[in-house]
Amino acid sequence: MFRRVPVTAVLWIAVIPSFVCPTSGLCQTSSSSNQSQDAAPASLPSVTETQWNLIELNGSPVVVRPTEGQPYIYLQVQGDRLSGSGACNRFFGSFDLSGSSLQFHSVAQTMMACPGASLQREPELLEALKLVTSYQISGNILQLRLDDRVLARFQALKK
Repeated sequence: MFRRVPVTAVLWIAVIPSFVCPTSGLCQTSSSSNQSQDAAPASLPSVTETQWNLIELNGSPVVVRPTEGQPYIYLQVQGDRLSGSGACNRFFGSFDLSGSSLQFHSVAQTMMACPGASLQREPELLEALKLVTSYQISGNILQLRLDDRVLARFQALKK
């Protein structure tokens, strides 16, 4: 059913491309494709399938202390699911996305008791999510908006 291939044949298959293609540019390996991607301008992150870390809420910068978790949101395409963290409690819900229009629905959260600024920030973040009507991405910054007003700014997590 299966045919055995001598180890030397497998080694030759792995080694030959490095002798044939080192400078020709005709062969593309995964490392050369990474180099060409690095040289090309970076594409904008998508509002979905990206972890967005909170950096500003209602006009105030968000400072995360070393003892706190990072507040973030994540919009999963499959099932139109919202998930995230306010730094202490996790939250979840659903969203509707059409063009630059965005709305969150049925947002709920866990109810753990946590010390620090995250305890005051979490209700403010959840209230902002309820008010969102649209979004805008500039570079790696996501703005959640209520009409022309910016409710929150997030930065895409670099992978």
